[in-house]
Amino acid sequence: MPARWLVRQPGETRMATTSTRLDRLSQELGRRNIEHAVLTSIASLRYFAGFTTPIEWGPSPFSPLLGALVWVRGEQPGVLLADGESAPADGAGLAWKPFASYTVAQPLHALQDLNAKLTESFQGLPKSRVGIEHAEIPAAILEPLRAACPQLEFVDVSSLLQEIRVIKDREEIQLLREAIALCDLGQELAKKLARPGMSEIELFAEIRRGMEMKEGGRLPMLVDVVSGARTAQMGGPPSARTMQEGDLLLCDLVPRHNGYWGDSCNTLALGEPAAEFKTLFQGLAEVLAQGTALVRPGLAACELDHWFREHVRKLHGGYPHHTGHGLGVTWHEEPRIVPYNTTPLRAGMVIALEPGAYFDRRWGMRLEHVALVTDTGVEVLTRFKHTL
Repeated sequence: MPARWLVRQPGETRMATTSTRLDRLSQELGRRNIEHAVLTSIASLRYFAGFTTPIEWGPSPFSPLLGALVWVRGEQPGVLLADGESAPADGAGLAWKPFASYTVAQPLHALQDLNAKLTESFQGLPKSRVGIEHAEIPAAILEPLRAACPQLEFVDVSSLLQEIRVIKDREEIQLLREAIALCDLGQELAKKLARPGMSEIELFAEIRRGMEMKEGGRLPMLVDVVSGARTAQMGGPPSARTMQEGDLLLCDLVPRHNGYWGDSCNTLALGEPAAEFKTLFQGLAEVLAQGTALVRPGLAACELDHWFREHVRKLHGGYPHHTGHGLGVTWHEEPRIVPYNTTPLRAGMVIALEPGAYFDRRWGMRLEHVALVTDTGVEVLTRFKHTL
């Protein structure tokens, strides 16, 4: 007997937020003559359903997916969720149905159960189009669904979903502020604790401890913690390298808080910095401040990137990476601040800006903060003050 959908009653704030996002999804799908959708990325599950997928331990060995948002025109949207996972406390106003994942009494059969429930949701529909995230749905799920529902055309809507998410709502901006506050703390701890004789991994362990104590739990995090000549490589995970007097330390912290990502980078010196370090740091700090001040609605991402590259070039050193990127339910999203991107900035976008300069096999430096594009210009969300 098929499992029944469980409808959780949402809190007022989450219900309003989710309803608005789902309404926008419905409108945008309708404009493209797409009647239904099955969304399977961790970004979509967080954005549209409020489900923060655990990521610390990588893909689940028990299920190819932990969840799928099922949108069928004329029906209440629902989420098929692995039965070992917990739906949001308020349910976000969606219907939730479990599928089998972890089992003991029989072999693992999450794939078969999930396929059966997806087929149940879509098999009886008339000829129509279904939006999918092509890069985020395994062939082992998509192909059986195609075979069971030959009347349906499956259409990739990944770029549409990126466009919907690019402007942050009030809840998202608050969550991003909280994620960035964790970055601020991490950078303060790096500045306070880094010392000669300490290894990179020892320092990071202390930084992470402080950030997780503030968070009150585990904190998934991407990091660059590199010192000495390793800074010329732009980044990398912390190693057993022992930091030395006079070294530069590059610390880039990207924590995930309640499904939303922060970002921050600072470069500091252990002991009295060399004159060339001081000169470059001052130059990068000025470029970051002046470039950020240019941010406004209507400015093309490539124009902003061009300004940064022209001014970083005057500081010498290589600049092989992006100038910036959007932040949200993924840690690198639109708008990318890169040479090719003609997308105009719009109020409500949240972008990380990170100019850097690197000297092959010698040393490198990067500074980064996060900014919100406003109706009239820009608000810097990062509160940590970069210091060498």
